[in-house]
Amino acid sequence: MNNRKSILKTGLKLSMILALAISSQSEVSAADWLSLQAVEPDFVAPQGVLVPNRNKVPKVWGFLQFNYRQDSGTVVVNSSGINTTPFALLQPDLTDKSGFNLFRARLGVRGMADDDNLVDYFILTDFGNNGVGNPNGKKEVGNYITDASITLRHIPGATIRAGMFKTPGSEEGLGSVYYYPYVEFSTFTDQQLLERTMKRAGVAETGSAAGGATSVHYTGVASDPVGAFRDTGIEIYDTFHINKDWTASYAYMLGNGSGISLSSSNDQQTHYGYLALEKSFGGGKGYNTNAFKMYGWLQDGKRTLLVDKDNNASTTPYDKKTYNRQRSGVGISYYNDGLRLETEYAMAKGMIFTGAKDTNNDPAIDDWALQYAVGDENKAYGGYINAQYYVIPDKLELISRYDWMNRLTNSVAGRREFKTTTLGFSYHFKDATRLDFNYAIKSARAPNNNGAQTTLDNTGDRVSLQLTAGF
Repeated sequence: MNNRKSILKTGLKLSMILALAISSQSEVSAADWLSLQAVEPDFVAPQGVLVPNRNKVPKVWGFLQFNYRQDSGTVVVNSSGINTTPFALLQPDLTDKSGFNLFRARLGVRGMADDDNLVDYFILTDFGNNGVGNPNGKKEVGNYITDASITLRHIPGATIRAGMFKTPGSEEGLGSVYYYPYVEFSTFTDQQLLERTMKRAGVAETGSAAGGATSVHYTGVASDPVGAFRDTGIEIYDTFHINKDWTASYAYMLGNGSGISLSSSNDQQTHYGYLALEKSFGGGKGYNTNAFKMYGWLQDGKRTLLVDKDNNASTTPYDKKTYNRQRSGVGISYYNDGLRLETEYAMAKGMIFTGAKDTNNDPAIDDWALQYAVGDENKAYGGYINAQYYVIPDKLELISRYDWMNRLTNSVAGRREFKTTTLGFSYHFKDATRLDFNYAIKSARAPNNNGAQTTLDNTGDRVSLQLTAGF
């Protein structure tokens, strides 16, 4: 714990030194997600002439994502009536292998609150059928505010953002799903970064039931929406021009560790740190800015569970237990003249999500719960390599991504290895309004557990077709 605190403090000190050293050259980088989602542009060109932005009219915007997915895996229900193959079913419902879905329906408003563009705001809601509004797969779809923040730009080199918003972290989570051509996140990002919240846990599983004598698993129903790479707190960040081509970014955030649940409690307090160095090649904007970027990030926090006291099956009383949750990663991205190359490597320690578990012995009913391996001894690592290329400029883009995850590397029987290769294309009707086709080739291994491997052999490939429209 002391070592993690030392790393966070050192990173923050280096960030502030960097900020003080070059704060006089501070500008917003067009390719920087930290700024793109927090502040309004300093300049606009309404008639081809660059002028300071002084437009205080709120900008209403949003997008829809409608998809069809089909999985070729085999659904298996064992002799006890338990569905053992949630990976063959589609999220978030986990009831069918194929179907249409209004996946995301987001509406937002953003703008500046003053004449000098020093106070900005950003609000976003989600009305789709996904892990935000339907975390337990009960078709109880709700509507949620996913973002609500105020940004203050009064201090050179230290922009302050407060509220609920995306946390500094993995590029796959920090970036915008509106632009990404992949319908589903990479395996590590989906399982270990897209956090599921579980506040009450049932009987602990240990030994062989948990995949190894050193692992302790808890199972419980999702209590809140998925974290959606967001938290409520305060962030200090900025982006600086080192010279004509190079920029540097830093961010530090202190959050409640509550995702988008709007909790006011800080008993799951989480620290977030981020550093990036970027070279511009000139041209492009936003997601398609011609640039090369290197970045690293760290997240360190606590997670509190109410678990069955004395490990019995009664509903009360509960013990309050706290566990560590640490995530970190490094990555590189390149985009120029229609070619995009990206890779990221990430690690997880503590609170390792090990999947969904059916808790109902009725073979006709699936009651899905979350499973976590909670202690610091539990680890996972993974990443992805992504390549995209416009074969027809601004119209037809070919995409390919290889991703992997090794989960519970500390456990002989509990170790799982996942590999996915996704191939496809994006046809852009106009800008980000497009049709995405993904074909995901999936495999999973339990190298030291024959029984688990028999279940994983039911893994199949997945086809996805998604239409995105923005306004």
